[in-house]
Amino acid sequence: MSGSHGTLEVTIVEARHLKDEDIVGKNDAFVEVYLDKDYKQRTKTIKNNNDPQWNEKFNFNLDRNHDDLHLCVYDDDAVGKDAIGSAKINLKKHDFGKGDFDEWVKLPALLGLRSKGEIHVTIHHNPDSK
Repeated sequence: MSGSHGTLEVTIVEARHLKDEDIVGKNDAFVEVYLDKDYKQRTKTIKNNNDPQWNEKFNFNLDRNHDDLHLCVYDDDAVGKDAIGSAKINLKKHDFGKGDFDEWVKLPALLGLRSKGEIHVTIHHNPDSK
C-alpha cells in the first residue's frame, strides 16, 4: 500500500463498551475521523448509549503521506466535548490487495491500562484507475 493513491471509503459501524470515567450514565458519543487534522469528518451524535451504532460512510482522498487513519471518540456534552478515547489504524500494515480492513479497534486509555471501549471500522481502498 506504500505510496498509493486513490480513495478510502471508511465506515464507522458501531462501538461497544464506551467508557468515560467522568460521566455517570451513558455517553452521547460521536466519532471524528481523519487522515490529516485539517480535514476532519464526524459522525452524528448518538444520545445516551454506550454501544452506539452509526453505520456512517466517509470518503477520503489518499495521499502517499497518509500512514494512519485517526479515530477520536467524544462524548458530546453541554460544555463542549469530552474525549472518550482515540486510536489510529496503520494503513501501511494492512494489505488492501487481500481485502478490506474490517475489525474492532480498541480505544486504549491514555493513562492506565483500562480500555475505553472498542470501535468497529471497515475500510475499503479504491486505487486510482490509471
